[in-house]
Amino acid sequence: MSDYIPVLELAALAPDSSALVTVQGCEVLLCHSGGEVFAVGGRCTHQQEPLVGGRIRRGHISCPLHGARFNLRTGEPVGQLTRIPLSTYQVQVESGMIGVKLD
Repeated sequence: MSDYIPVLELAALAPDSSALVTVQGCEVLLCHSGGEVFAVGGRCTHQQEPLVGGRIRRGHISCPLHGARFNLRTGEPVGQLTRIPLSTYQVQVESGMIGVKLD
């Protein structure tokens, strides 16, 4: 995990859930979907509202405020509310610990 910053134990992130962490001053949302862990920007690009607590389903997260949806792998929005993608970050799970790499 040399370039990856350990941020959370995998056991603390239930399937289809998310957790907001701060990595070097940056809000990063960890999302567990389909057996994979993804890391995206912590705020919706529609109105900058927090994404934590948004519904995670089939590799997407929905903003809890207006329902804007984003692909967790690419950050790309789905629908008409925004055309601005979420930031995405590389994730590595090693020895039960989730690590995030900021570029």
